[in-house]
Amino acid sequence: METAIAAWEQHLLRSSKLSASTITEYIQDVRRFAAWLRDQERMAPISDLTVGDSKDYRDALLARGRSPSTINRALTSLALFCDASGRATDNPFRLLDRVDLVEHAPQALKHSAWNAVRRAAEQASRRDHGLALALVCLMRYAGLRVGEVAALQGSDLVLSPRRGTVIVRRGKGLKHREVPLVIEARDPLLRYQDHRRQLAERWAAWAQVRRQSPPALSCWPEGRVFLGQRGPLTERGIRDIVAKIGQAAKLDAPLSPHDLRHNFATALLDPAAYGLDRPPLPLTAVQDLLGHADPATTAIYTKASPSDLARMLGEADD
Repeated sequence: METAIAAWEQHLLRSSKLSASTITEYIQDVRRFAAWLRDQERMAPISDLTVGDSKDYRDALLARGRSPSTINRALTSLALFCDASGRATDNPFRLLDRVDLVEHAPQALKHSAWNAVRRAAEQASRRDHGLALALVCLMRYAGLRVGEVAALQGSDLVLSPRRGTVIVRRGKGLKHREVPLVIEARDPLLRYQDHRRQLAERWAAWAQVRRQSPPALSCWPEGRVFLGQRGPLTERGIRDIVAKIGQAAKLDAPLSPHDLRHNFATALLDPAAYGLDRPPLPLTAVQDLLGHADPATTAIYTKASPSDLARMLGEADD
């Protein structure tokens, strides 16, 4: 079997578009199976492998306490290996049921934790001119993905003291959507927008001194909304800022942009969790606001966690 594994590895390296790390995982999965066969004294050729062999291996991984995702990935690796080794029509690993994954509801921040995040971002405003506060409030109250935030241009924000909209022109799947901005998002964005205009003027003056054109992405309103010290913020830069705010807020777990998006969805579907006296939004409306193609993706947010159930029954402390 080792010869067949080596040949498959070379084939993947030469002709597939898989990353090197993915190929390494596939090969390691197959080699672990080969080692298990040796331990079980089942050194049959690939052509003689049965569904019983595949089931026994799956059950052995379960007995070792491997996670469902790890087991299912191993079974997928072995199915691909058998396909490449002449067992495509009677592949024993494709006739085997996968381990069911229990899908947990996304864990949104509690109301008190979000308040701590906002306070930490407000305190950072003295140093960053409101950048972090504008970022976390935009993701918390509009539900944008981190990539959508990084791609925003000045013309994508339609703001006034009384109303506002953020336009996502190239969302996931190239979907266009418009999200209304509540005052909790508008106010930080308006304050940061003033600073952003000043940055554009500084970049223009700097370029004029050097007799150059200012960088297009730094212009206003044509350029990117969120700038760092070296230019437009990348997704990684936004993640770093959000993580630092989470640390400053002394949260129990690291804070990510997706956590803030979770909060946006949870507050719409379960307003009482945030002390809001209003009815939940219909699932289809939340789907549109989040930019989900499949309503089943949005439905994940409707699953109640144990703390949610306790609160709904009047037993929660927080």
